[in-house]
This record gives sequence, structure tokens and C-alpha cells, in this order.
Amino acid sequence: MTIENTQSPASRELTDLLLLATGDTEAVIGAQEKDGQTQLVHSDCLPTELRSPREEFEALGFTFGAPDPHDPMFTPATLPDGWTKQGSDHDMWSYVVDERGRRRVGIFYKAAFYDRRADMHLIGLHGYVTGCVYDGTPIVTDDLWATREAVAAVLLEAAEQAQADVDTWQGIAESRGPDETSGEYIAKYTAQRDRYRALAADYTA
Repeated sequence: MTIENTQSPASRELTDLLLLATGDTEAVIGAQEKDGQTQLVHSDCLPTELRSPREEFEALGFTFGAPDPHDPMFTPATLPDGWTKQGSDHDMWSYVVDERGRRRVGIFYKAAFYDRRADMHLIGLHGYVTGCVYDGTPIVTDDLWATREAVAAVLLEAAEQAQADVDTWQGIAESRGPDETSGEYIAKYTAQRDRYRALAADYTA
């Protein structure tokens, strides 16, 4: 599947006709972004703009060709063995997942004709682990990248950051007096801290 260049003359002409016929700008743009995600996921291309060093992608097994001369925003590429692309419930975000189903690359693609852009970045272990905690999905460990020891270290680091956020908001509350906002944030970060600490204990047991 190819990725439509929504800024090409032919695509812009069709977009203008749809906008004129429907009068629903939000629906037309929403459809472009949804279609763009589908096209990206099922294509053999990845964004040309990398937010992480190319060498780090290549070390994992990615290969890149030359940018598409008709659409330099994307480059033909292959994924490491067993890795696949998948969409998400946000039309501008897709992911490359490894053979264990873990998100290892975040891909941003805004297909809307008025602001079309794309890039991608590697998801490090910290991002993977905290993302799992945020989404409520299991953390999948292995013997090389996400070892139990490394996952526990990430969780403890996240707990320390949450504690720092608690301290910050407690300081704010003390300086200006308790209010609803500071109370909400103290409770939020306290819960995060306790969750990270409990999970870390599971991985160090």
C-alpha cells in the first residue's frame, strides 16, 4: 500500500471538492488522518525524519533506502525480523512492536493536508515500562533488554520522580495554603509513587 501525499495537487483538488460538497472540515480532515495511519501501517515505508540517531535504528536491524523522490517525507525501510507496525486509537500515532509485542518505536504521522508531517523515535526501556504502567498492560521481560533487574530499576526511578512531584506540590500547598488543585496533584503523584514501588517489589522479589 502506498502513502497518499495529501499535499499533492491531485489530492488537494479532491480535498477541496470534498470540503465543498460536505462543508464538514472536521470530518474530511479526520478521514485523511485515519486513512494516513492505515496507509502507513500497511506500507513498506517509514518517516524520513528520525528523532533518534539512525545508527541506533540500524543497530536493532532496521534498514533504510533513499527517501521517496515523489514524497521525501517517507523512506522505504525494512523492520527487524519479527517486528511489525501497528496503529493505535489515535490516528496520528502508530508503533513498531517487537516479536514480543512490545512498543519499541513511536511513529507520528499527521496526514492532514494543511499541516502534513511525520517523524519517529525509539522507545527506550523507561518509556516502555512507564507506558505499560500508564496503560495498565503487562510488562514483558526478557534476558537482554527488559531484564527483571532493569525493569525494577526503571520502576524505582519512576517512583523517585513521583515522590519529587509529591514534594513539589506539598511545598506549593505549604507556601500558599492547601487548595483543591494541590490536593489533587499530591494524591495523584502519591498513588503513582506507591504503584511504582509495589511493582518494583514484584520484580526484585
